[in-house]
Amino acid sequence: MGEDGYCDACGARRTVGLDHAEDELPGVAAVTDRGLRKGRNEDAYAIGVAGGRRAVVVCDGVSSSPDSDTAATTAVVEAIGVLVGGGDIAGAYRAASDAVARLAAASVDAPACTFLAAVVEDGQVTVGWVGDSRAYWLDADGGARCLTVDDSLAGQLAAAGVDAAALRLSAQAAALTRWLGADAPAGDPHLVTLRPEAGGVLLLASDGLTRYTTWSDDIDGTIGARELARTLTTFARDAGGADNITVAAVPIHSADRGEAQP
Repeated sequence: MGEDGYCDACGARRTVGLDHAEDELPGVAAVTDRGLRKGRNEDAYAIGVAGGRRAVVVCDGVSSSPDSDTAATTAVVEAIGVLVGGGDIAGAYRAASDAVARLAAASVDAPACTFLAAVVEDGQVTVGWVGDSRAYWLDADGGARCLTVDDSLAGQLAAAGVDAAALRLSAQAAALTRWLGADAPAGDPHLVTLRPEAGGVLLLASDGLTRYTTWSDDIDGTIGARELARTLTTFARDAGGADNITVAAVPIHSADRGEAQP
């Protein structure tokens, strides 16, 4: 990784706890922002392009853990290296998980973060995650479909069709059940694949954005990736900016048919 944050070999880019950063490579863009209420940015992203492969990693530091910004930055650096090198998301996750675990002086109060990664190659989208950052497929008609399920009780209930708000769940229902760190539960990342029927945009975002939107408003998926990421980041700030915000967009043009698989 060069001094400017770009990989000299593949063009990958990662952030280092910046209050605001924007980057774009051919066919992929990302924005991160500290938001309005946090003292520092504990989110991090990395984007990379290698041949016909586009890769994105978004990690959100767990604010209740120490050095969560370091955990997120470490995870994206390790994961993007694997992905632009031709590795799969499971391998990228293991590399990131091991690197974050090594940050801990002890298993108590270990640095921690979430993990979300995507690879787009040969018309196919693969998404992997642990935690509550989310990936969405935005189709050309303005529809949005969430491809991930939050690792929390609330996320599991929502995926089952239960209205968590109506049940008046406690704040503990939103607590993570999986994360990266020395004290994290063992297991592989969740994986989902998609071969889009038509063009659209793959969107990856930390909960600094997703807490504010139900995707009921029209989203113009025809605008450029960087402009879309900027627009959604501004939306989250205008809605309150209570958390760090990271948004990555990958436009996809494909007529290949396919369905998402758990």
